[in-house]
Amino acid sequence: MRTLFATIAIILLASPVLGHDLSVYTVVVNSEGAQPTDIPNGSLKEGDTAWFWMKDSTENTTLIIELEKDGTTMRSPVLQYECELNENGTQVNEDCKNRFDHTFNQYNSAGIWNLTFLKFVNDALTETTNGSVYIEEDIHDEEAVEKQDDNKIETQSSSKIVIAGSVAGISLIAIAILGIKIKNENSQEEEKVYETIPKS
Repeated sequence: MRTLFATIAIILLASPVLGHDLSVYTVVVNSEGAQPTDIPNGSLKEGDTAWFWMKDSTENTTLIIELEKDGTTMRSPVLQYECELNENGTQVNEDCKNRFDHTFNQYNSAGIWNLTFLKFVNDALTETTNGSVYIEEDIHDEEAVEKQDDNKIETQSSSKIVIAGSVAGISLIAIAILGIKIKNENSQEEEKVYETIPKS
């Protein structure tokens, strides 16, 4: 019985709280610039991730990505077009990166983020491109329930009524079976008592 309650508690705690399926948005930076420079509205919410790929094969070109919101700036490592591999296919320099991943905090990153794409050739800055992304708030409270359409709410209510009715029906059947069993046991005991009474 304790195992059953523990399992139910774990399932309830593990269930997500009206959040959304986390997603990834990819930005490719090639010789023509960032594609796209401005990430379209509605693409990302709190908790989602943006991948910035360095795909500019121009010789000796490197890239740095900056993300800024409310005075706080995050900066990528220096991104290369490709990283050297040895004969086994293992990366020679572990610090070499050609993709920068940034996950927007799930609770306080909503709003406008400024994006800056800094291209370097032979370690000299040659091009700066500015863009932006609007991170939507991910609602985690009861407001989401209020926004559900009437049909969905009615369906949920109907399901709860059916489940409650099923549980009540099963309980009644169990009580009836238990009552019959107790009655039979009492009858058997009465017969035994009658048999043990000495006959005159």
